[in-house]
Amino acid sequence: MKMEVLNIAPGVSPQEAEQAGTALTALPGVQDVLYLDFPARLHAHIDPSLVSRDELVAALAQAGITIMEAPKPAGGSSCCGGCCSG
Repeated sequence: MKMEVLNIAPGVSPQEAEQAGTALTALPGVQDVLYLDFPARLHAHIDPSLVSRDELVAALAQAGITIMEAPKPAGGSSCCGGCCSG
């Protein structure tokens, strides 16, 4: 399993984002999706052999939810691979 963090663009209501996240669970390879509201994002546990990040983003786009790419760490800072990995 792999966790994908999908940062939601401003202007989407929490209800819309949570409903769209719940709809992702219908995709093959999506185990579960958790909506977090500050900052607005979805955490999706997926089987990467069955579904890709691009497919998740495309499914959310069809539901009217725009995903922003997470900022990359600056300079020589280290990253644990959690919030900013993609």
